[in-house]
Amino acid sequence: MEYKVKKGDIYILKGPGKVRVKRGRMEAVGKSVEENEEVFIPPGKTIPLEAEEKSTLSIEVKRPGEIRKIKERTIPSSWDDLISRIVKEKARTILVLGEVDTGKTFFATYLANKLLEKGVRPAVLDGDPGQSDIGIPGTLGLAVLKKQVVFLTQAKISALYFVGSHSPGLHFLPTIVGTKRLAEAGLKKANTVIVNTTGWVQSDGGRALKRSKIEILSPEIIVLLQRKDELEHLVKSYDPKKIVRIHVSKKASFTSEKERKKLRELPSTRYFKGARKIRLPLERIATDRCYFGTGREMKIPGTLYAERLSGFEGTLVVTQKPLPQERLNELGKELGNIRNIVAGEEKGILVGLLDEKGDTLGMGRIEEIDYKKKGIFLTTPVKDGGRIRIIQFGSLRITPEGKEAGFISPGYF
Repeated sequence: MEYKVKKGDIYILKGPGKVRVKRGRMEAVGKSVEENEEVFIPPGKTIPLEAEEKSTLSIEVKRPGEIRKIKERTIPSSWDDLISRIVKEKARTILVLGEVDTGKTFFATYLANKLLEKGVRPAVLDGDPGQSDIGIPGTLGLAVLKKQVVFLTQAKISALYFVGSHSPGLHFLPTIVGTKRLAEAGLKKANTVIVNTTGWVQSDGGRALKRSKIEILSPEIIVLLQRKDELEHLVKSYDPKKIVRIHVSKKASFTSEKERKKLRELPSTRYFKGARKIRLPLERIATDRCYFGTGREMKIPGTLYAERLSGFEGTLVVTQKPLPQERLNELGKELGNIRNIVAGEEKGILVGLLDEKGDTLGMGRIEEIDYKKKGIFLTTPVKDGGRIRIIQFGSLRITPEGKEAGFISPGYF
């Protein structure tokens, strides 16, 4: 459908949908959308479109009610005030905090686009491994922006850090380490790093995670995107001059769990499209975040593979079927604590693939571990398998297409 709009007209467009500027110029999430440029809005996403001049648009939406004209901007002047402050103070690290559905990603994208407009090179650190816009679910991602984008999924990935799960709940240390490493990488390539975070801000875990991020990053500016005062407990001991409070827009959209799952799987399926199967010899690969491959190999009758672990950790044994309790007790008397892995349980596990320096090359899906011939078969889009030196085990399972397929308990392997 064609729309003729006047300068200053504002529309809200909910995905899935597509808009093309036939004539004129529009602004979307701080990005100037030029003539003949097209923007696709994925399911679960909502964006404002503001006419920078008299324009003609071609808009396709699934239902008529998913595009509507509004009277005023959804973006308050406080956002632009903050951008001016970042430029003036040459702030290096901006930490964005907010509950679920407070528009953190939209806010971070707008900041990055407007900073680019003012000659500042920004990087965005996506600190949410569950709702990842940079990278794929199970990772933290960094993008150094060289041009404006409507959605961070369009930004080129500059660096990744493998967490191994959608949630930081059982992966606190990798989440904190990854945030620090990516922030440092971003500061080497960009003037300002905008750190986007998860919506987990309350309870023991939420408080601890966010407080730890503040302490390890030492941001010059901490942005609280809040409806009332639900984030104040996180910043009570910090310099008030560093805190910027911004009220959540009433037009911030709610995303259902079903939509969140779709949004999670979209970058994952896109990442694994065209992936190939490779075999890596275990003798030249180090394993990480697991017990498997970290001990001294030994022979135990009736097992596919066994290794003696360090100190009191006991012995890891791999078998075709779970060992009966009687056999576990028998082995335990001689070898201490027995960790019994059942062959085949590795299938589908999402793993991080690192080079010799410990930098993440990409992700893979375990297809099989050949315990007898000491090989591991992976499906991965990483092109140069010869650079892979470390495999980090996650706790998320995925299908060959990259869709979610359950979890394994951290520490099983």
